[in-house]
Amino acid sequence: MDLRPRMYAISQGQKAVTSVDPLAEYVPTSHVGVEIGNPVGLHYHYGTLGQLEHGVNYADAYLRSIGKLPRAKRTLPKWPYEKGEKVSLFVLAGHRNMEGERAFVEDLEKMDGRSGLLVDDPTIAYKYSLGGGYEISEGWEPFGIPDFYGTFGPELSFVHALKAEGKTNLAVAKYTHSGSQIIDWTPEGSIAKDRHLYPGFISFVKQSVAELKAKGNGVELAGIFYHVGENDMSFHPYRRDAAKRIGDMIAQSRRDLGMPGLKWYVSQQPPTDVERLNKLDVMSEVGKLAQSDSFTVQVKAVDLPPQEKRLVIRADGTVALGERIARAYLVKK
Repeated sequence: MDLRPRMYAISQGQKAVTSVDPLAEYVPTSHVGVEIGNPVGLHYHYGTLGQLEHGVNYADAYLRSIGKLPRAKRTLPKWPYEKGEKVSLFVLAGHRNMEGERAFVEDLEKMDGRSGLLVDDPTIAYKYSLGGGYEISEGWEPFGIPDFYGTFGPELSFVHALKAEGKTNLAVAKYTHSGSQIIDWTPEGSIAKDRHLYPGFISFVKQSVAELKAKGNGVELAGIFYHVGENDMSFHPYRRDAAKRIGDMIAQSRRDLGMPGLKWYVSQQPPTDVERLNKLDVMSEVGKLAQSDSFTVQVKAVDLPPQEKRLVIRADGTVALGERIARAYLVKK
């Protein structure tokens, strides 16, 4: 069942009230963790994780309203690139697993040989918009883990793998929304107009490039690395249209950015394994898209560590995903 029209109507009512009442504030919650059911997958009610994140959101809203919301400053000690140097900008985008919804820093701390991923790297400039704009960097920050529900995304191991192969002069820009569907990333969007991410995403990419150039650096947009929406894989109409919508997004982004040869790396994990949905072979459909376009690369992340939950992946899977995407880039660049 598609609850998008109903949920959009409810949110519009809430925003109508908070827009005219100075004592009322709208608290976004569409990005928080949802319950993972069996056998289908995502259920749009909140388990323990979502309830905890709800509490954080309400607390943040209150503290912000009284001017006491603490925020750790993450500032670059100096601009990491010499004037005139060319910078390779890597743009990461996607939904729950690109954001890192269930990849907890405390689990990363327990993983052998991964301590290097926990340390900020001031030689790489990093900016981000997480949770559909819920958490936004203050300009460019040192590459590392922002304070976002104690989680991290595949960008950590992705960059570590690139540096291990000698890649230098990197910059990273990440744009995610856990609660989005692929339709939100298409040029047309859906009935839920305030969930339309495509315009903001393109603006984010353009601004990132412009800011690097304003610092006196040349910019190579190395690619957009998009992880296919987990939220779409358990709902027949969205799974059916996933590949087409991704293709539309890619084609329009190249036009809007004026880069007909812009590389897109589209990563996929195995989709929901349910008999009635398996007739829709979304992995093959995205593969056909990549075969028809020499500038689109399909990244099959089918060898991730076994996961406890369906669709959403933990710290070990998130680390493996970042490394898998990096290997695809290094092979195809």
